[in-house]
Amino acid sequence: MRYVGRTLGIGLNNGKPFAFYLLCSRSFPNRRAVVKGNGVYILNQTETENPYVSYPVVRLMEDYAVVTNGLHTDFIAQALEWERPRKALVHVLDALDYERDDYSTPRIAGIIQHGGRRGWLGFVGRDMLWMRELELEEGKAFLTATYNMEGFESIELAFSTPEELAEKVMELPFEHKVLAIGIVENEKGWELSFTPSL
Repeated sequence: MRYVGRTLGIGLNNGKPFAFYLLCSRSFPNRRAVVKGNGVYILNQTETENPYVSYPVVRLMEDYAVVTNGLHTDFIAQALEWERPRKALVHVLDALDYERDDYSTPRIAGIIQHGGRRGWLGFVGRDMLWMRELELEEGKAFLTATYNMEGFESIELAFSTPEELAEKVMELPFEHKVLAIGIVENEKGWELSFTPSL
């Protein structure tokens, strides 16, 4: 199995957009997800001076859901108040650039739109910056990761409940999995799910 680090994806299930986040970590596996207001945060449980291991991971808005592997979650959400998703991704990722840690960890991001059938993925690494606007396909997800994944990949991913989404993401064939978060559109907005459950 591959070690891909942080992974996120966007897709379409029963005609509704969904997104997910999969935290894989060798160095800081003792982390958990916490819901605060309209956001989800990854909290590290071990002592460290590393500023990148605790961060906002999901921000739910009226029209969009944003998922990333760092503090750029909130910057992208703010940019979406006046910019289209593609510009919000490019501007924020270009401005913040990759993480200045020992691994030059890339920043990754995904956006889905409530009632929409298109989604957006973005990536910025040490020597690469890209953004893709994608037509979402029923029963599939497009995913990208911080390590050992060229661009983005497509996988089959169908589920019956939000909880099943998080469970299936946790079963993806990647090493050192810690937790998974699912984001699914519903009539009132968005629904979250977690594996392990909160």
